[in-house]
Amino acid sequence: KGEIDSVSKNLKVQGDVVTRSSNGYVFKTDSVSYESEVRKIVSPSIVKMEGPRDQEGGRLSLTGEGLRADMTTSLIHIEKAVRAERGLSQGRHVVIRSEGAEFSGREKRARFLGSVVMDMEQMRITGPEAEFEYGSDTNIVKSIGVKGGVRVSDSEKWATAQDLKVFLDDDKYVFRGSPRVVQDTNELRGEEIVFLDGGRRVLVQRARAKVDEKTLEKVN
Repeated sequence: KGEIDSVSKNLKVQGDVVTRSSNGYVFKTDSVSYESEVRKIVSPSIVKMEGPRDQEGGRLSLTGEGLRADMTTSLIHIEKAVRAERGLSQGRHVVIRSEGAEFSGREKRARFLGSVVMDMEQMRITGPEAEFEYGSDTNIVKSIGVKGGVRVSDSEKWATAQDLKVFLDDDKYVFRGSPRVVQDTNELRGEEIVFLDGGRRVLVQRARAKVDEKTLEKVN
């Protein structure tokens, strides 16, 4: 059902509401209100979202609580309790949890904000903010940027840095800003640390190493 205030031009819609952005995002909620004066769409309900499919058939699927869309800026916010999944190139898959998320109704933009946790293959990536970066003429995610203090871990090692960029086509992780890698009691630091082949190889620019004596004995 729907209700329109003829004076304020405000709008309320309830019951299996579907909202679509011009660039293909679909949001499903129990209710939506449109505030005419400030040109905002809001909903306090559980939100289910699906993004447009890319050329490989992948798409972003998300659930969260609370929807806020600014019709002036075309920015769409999911307010809390975000859980998302996204198919990536080469058959990979990422699961994301965060406090909130932001999308654009015009541009190819997807940001996850607040206590972000991403599980991708054998890697877990955590940080305060992550952004999907798309190809210039496709809906395919080409890279993922994580900013503001990052931690990456797998079953054998962990790494920290101020910023991380994951290049999906090359399966490459680039750590910048006081990067550090620790495996067992061995530690590497440098100006830039790069994981190749999903972390099976590590390159360090201007490396400084702290190596356990037992490891040196095994090498010798």
